Amino acid sequence: MFKPVRRALVLLATSFACAMAAAQPYPSRTIKIVVPYGAGGATDVFARTYATELGARLKQTVVVENVPGAGGTIGAQRVMDTAADGYTLIVCTGIEFEMLQIADPDSARGRRTNLAPITLIGTQPMVLVARPALGLRSADDLVRAARARPGALSLASAGPGTSLHLAGEMIKKASGIDLLNVPYKATPQMVTDLAGGNVDLALLAMPTAIPHVRSGALVALAVTDSTRSAALPDTPTLGESASVKGVDTKVWYGVFGPPGMPASLVQALGEASSAMLRDAAFREKLLGMMITPAQQGSASELEAVRTAQLAGFLRALGTGGR
Repeated sequence: MFKPVRRALVLLATSFACAMAAAQPYPSRTIKIVVPYGAGGATDVFARTYATELGARLKQTVVVENVPGAGGTIGAQRVMDTAADGYTLIVCTGIEFEMLQIADPDSARGRRTNLAPITLIGTQPMVLVARPALGLRSADDLVRAARARPGALSLASAGPGTSLHLAGEMIKKASGIDLLNVPYKATPQMVTDLAGGNVDLALLAMPTAIPHVRSGALVALAVTDSTRSAALPDTPTLGESASVKGVDTKVWYGVFGPPGMPASLVQALGEASSAMLRDAAFREKLLGMMITPAQQGSASELEAVRTAQLAGFLRALGTGGR
């Protein structure tokens, strides 16, 4: 009974906000970027770098708010219920809402997958890591150990529907192994539990994994990209293993707005982001975070990457995956 009223109020607020926005130059006040994960992770670090640069380009304050939980969908839902006036945005790194729709077709949250695409900033491989005490050194080692003890090894993830979780499901499907999925709200806790021996394995974004691999706190088994990373040149790709084939997936960093954002606002934000990608200093910052910069940073480029990732997951997983 209350949901139709709530939606009507959001639409009314959006219409009013858009009318007000048309009457004054954009942006005229602080812009908020929602990060749907905890502080300290790779997405949070990227978002704060992007926010600083966006603020300089638009000559306006841009702040970051962490809204973790439910694999990123709580933060995304908050943005979807916000007026589409360009003052609340979200950084996404995967297809959380689409996968929620597949897992639960009756979910109102899952059906509403119409966040407004603004820009693709870049992509980044993931790293499959293990705690050293397991004695694993490769993806093939993992497959042998998992087949010897089905369901005994635990795989930490950033929550159902996230890129990290889905990459794990793809590995399980491709190799025919059974791993116990353990979801986390924030990456730092995941890494702490890995180092402490509370979980066995994880898929981590490259910049999160690197320092722990180099220190010996974690062992890198494979990267999820189709080519080896210059940051971990001795770590093979999953495709190089004999036991895991057909897994080639990445984290992508895209910026979205609420549904119904006016084209003028999408264009203004997209142009600012494209200008960043043409700036050598900003590109160097991205490369320092192991992010490969996008070509144009356009909304259409973002949609193409998102659509391709969803198709790849569906081919590998169907509608299942635990």
